Formats: sequence, C-alpha cells, structure tokens
Amino acid sequence: MTAPDTLPLQRFTVVEVNDGDVPLCLRLATSLAGKIAADLGATVLKIEPPGGDPVRRAPPLLPHGESALFQFLNTSKRSLVLDLTSASGRDTLARLLDTADAVLFEEPASIATLARAGRATPIEIAAFPVGMDAAARPVSEFTILALGGLLHMVGEPERKPLRLGGHQASYAAGLTAFTGLTAALAARDAGHTAPSVRVSLAEVMQWVNWKAASGAEASGTSPGREGKGSEFQILPCKDGHVAVVYTATQWPQTRDLIGDPRLRDAKYNTRAGRRQNVAEIYAILTPWFADKTRAEIQKTAQAKGVPFGPIFSPAELLDTEQYVARGFLAKIGDLRMPQLPVQWNGRSFASKPAPELPA
Repeated sequence: MTAPDTLPLQRFTVVEVNDGDVPLCLRLATSLAGKIAADLGATVLKIEPPGGDPVRRAPPLLPHGESALFQFLNTSKRSLVLDLTSASGRDTLARLLDTADAVLFEEPASIATLARAGRATPIEIAAFPVGMDAAARPVSEFTILALGGLLHMVGEPERKPLRLGGHQASYAAGLTAFTGLTAALAARDAGHTAPSVRVSLAEVMQWVNWKAASGAEASGTSPGREGKGSEFQILPCKDGHVAVVYTATQWPQTRDLIGDPRLRDAKYNTRAGRRQNVAEIYAILTPWFADKTRAEIQKTAQAKGVPFGPIFSPAELLDTEQYVARGFLAKIGDLRMPQLPVQWNGRSFASKPAPELPA
C-alpha cells in the first residue's frame, strides 16, 4: 500500500538538459514538463550552461532581479552547471544519463545524439515534425501560433489577428511532453523498453486548435474571427465585463434570467435561429447587464444554472474566495504561485523554490 506522503513519481530520475542557443518557445516547453514531474516527486536534475539557463534573465523580473518566469518553471528541481561544449561536460552528462530514467531536451541540441544513446528514455521537444527536416529553421511561439491556424481565430474580423497572452503554445507543448514522459516512465515501470518520445509545437497547435482544419474540412469554411457575429460575446457591466456563455440546452434558463418577453419569439428557439439573429439577441441582452456588478450577475446567473463568467484581472485572482480557501496560490520563495491543479488523496502538491544557480 502506498504511504500517504508518497509522491507519485518520486522513484524516477529525469535529466532536463538546457543546451546552448535554442528557441525560447522550446525551452519553456521543456522546463514546464520537467516542472510538473518535479512537483509530482521525480528527481529532476536541470543541466544548465555556464552562466545559467537564459530564462533566469527573462522578464518579468522580480525586485531583486530574479526572473519570475524561471521561478515558476523550475520549482522543485535541482541544478547542475555543465559546459556541454567540453569533453568533460559531455562525459559527466553521459554518466548521468546512464542512471536516469528519462532525459528532456530540445531540437536542435548539440547533445541530441548523446541523449538518444544512453539508458534514459529521450523526450525530445521540437518546433516541427521530424519529416519536415526543419531543425535549423528560425522559430518563435508567435510564428507557431500563426502556422497552426490559431491566430486566424483570435480578434475582430475587420482587424488583424491577435496573439494569445502568455506562452500558450509552449505550455501546451510542455503538457504534451509531460504526457509522453509519464507514458515512457510507465513502460519502464512495467519492465518494457521505453521508446523515444518526440513532441512538436506545430503538431500540438493543430491538436489543440483542432477546429481550424477539421471545421474547414467539414463545413467548407474556416472557423474565424466572428466579432459581433459570435454566438458568445463580452458585455460591459457596472464594474467591468462579463462573458456571456450558455449551451444550447441552457437557452431557456438564459431567456428566463434576462426576463425580456422579446426573447420568447419562436425564431430564437433553435440554435440556428439564434445564430442567424445574434445581433438582435445582444441588443436585448446588453441593457440587462449595464446596471449590475459582476458579482451580482454571477450570483444571479448561477442560481438559474447559466454559466455567465465575470472577467477578473490577474490581481483580483489573489483574493478570489475559492482560491484563498484552497490555498491554491501558495507562497513559494518570493512569489505567490499556483500549485499544480491536481489533488492527490485530497491534498495539493507543495512545490519547492526553483534552484539557485550553482557556484
């Protein structure tokens, strides 16, 4: 029987190699996969180049100069500085890989051949599928979002596309790489030979944004930026904005919540009818929101079973009742950061601060 304090991955060792000059979007994906493994109990040894992982200097910066991004992505890890351009550095890495269970690294990496040859299962994160032979192609997260069709869907139809905030493509790839990592560890645990794993950001974007290509094939029209023609929109209220969202089965509750008799017109009874008359519907809905606060709208909508969502600023999340009650935003080092959104036997995983750069 597993002890209550046993972490699910604590019997595994993972080496995360931060090689030389690789695109930031790949580095962040690798680091996120390693972070999740470390927070779940794996021993994750982060190999940094002389001077440290460049992400240590990436914004946003904390008052003492540390990178908040680095602190978030490297919780619970250990760190070792190796000069992988030297024979001694590569020899040390080879010895580590012969005792580890898996190794995370990016393409193009100077140590790729070495990483694929050791006992550790290689978990490789790249920008593009191997068949595209694009290892040397310059890449950024922005270009991946564009090539994956996601930019086409974000923004207003009469304006140029908008990018998502943060590092959404990198983090989706990191989650995917962690999925491959755990599958490899499970295979090893069962006594099987764990194959190599490869994740490409371009394919992750196609998978996450599956409606871009699949919807175009099915309907003959690419899903795009609908703006005021969208079925679900953002409306202003007394103290901010609210996302108006409801499923097809929740239309009667939405109609009753607003309480305007015009919404009972038969042309609104079907989803197709509502989409054809979306401008009329929102002309009716908008005044209902104007004199109410986000909290009032959320409470009233939830009582009716309608999932309207108040739009919070990031600062407001620090005091959100549910997160405070759960202790979800925990103090880790100098930052309050979200813990892993997973509970294990009813408890959260307590992250440890990111490692200092070894002397």
